[in-house]
Amino acid sequence: MIICVATDLEPSFERAIDQALQWAKAHDATVVLLHVVHDPELAPALANDVPGDLNKARTVLQEIAARATVPCRVDVRAADNVATEIIKASKDAAYVFVGSQGKSAFDRLRLGSVAAKIIRNSHTPVVCFPHT
Repeated sequence: MIICVATDLEPSFERAIDQALQWAKAHDATVVLLHVVHDPELAPALANDVPGDLNKARTVLQEIAARATVPCRVDVRAADNVATEIIKASKDAAYVFVGSQGKSAFDRLRLGSVAAKIIRNSHTPVVCFPHT
């Protein structure tokens, strides 16, 4: 079994990672730590330091994977649509774990919510951990 944890490396996602590692241990599963960087070359609405963001994410997730007591893989990639890429990357997973940043309803309407888009569109069951 594979559990995919989609993370933007914000504090709200620490809970999703912790829970995924616990579930993986209890169910003899592998965890995929996934981070998708928005690539402004593909969708120029937001400016990112894509190479820097990819390297930072890879480093952070590799450190988490190295400390884990279950098998972990790190998957870091860039895409024009983060939610769509997470759904695509997690198609072989039994579950997708995500954290919610706890934005207001207005922010979700104005900016959209990656977690909400994943929940609405994924064919894989999604476990969403609220911002605490």
